[in-house]
Amino acid sequence: MKDNLEDFIRAHRDKFDDLEPKKGLWDAINENLDENQETKKPFQYIWIWKAAAVVFVCISLGLLIERNWTPKSSETVVVEDNPKEDIQEIENYYAGLIQERKAEILQVMSQSEVMDGELIADLDDLDRMYQELKIELSQNQNNEKVISAMIQNLQLRVEILNKQLKVLEQLLKYERDEKISV
Repeated sequence: MKDNLEDFIRAHRDKFDDLEPKKGLWDAINENLDENQETKKPFQYIWIWKAAAVVFVCISLGLLIERNWTPKSSETVVVEDNPKEDIQEIENYYAGLIQERKAEILQVMSQSEVMDGELIADLDDLDRMYQELKIELSQNQNNEKVISAMIQNLQLRVEILNKQLKVLEQLLKYERDEKISV
């Protein structure tokens, strides 16, 4: 079959060559080929690699700075927060609560004949311990253990006073109920 087609084309070649290209067509095509080759530059991957290297260096520096500039201990943070002012605020808050509870306890004690010397002794001990902690804090500024102990001392005093106040109120209520029933 191939031979038949080839034979046919050879036999009728004159009929296929009836059209001639325009003059200068090949020159125009050749010029366009040269222009296209000059304007098209191969895609340069070097810029992508340079950009990737810059991003990598920036991320590495960021991580390095972040890990080295993080505060090593929490004491540094405490120093920045100015712990003296914070302790003063906490002390004022709890001192107000303690005075309020003491006044309530004294009022309840005055209504009854109960006098709790042990409570007063315990509170005096806690006061002395708190004063010792204050002295220790002035010698070791920003010591978190001392600050924590001071706060716990204040909280413990408030808790003791609250519990004692409840006991005294129940005792007072019991005494009133006894008087009514007699």
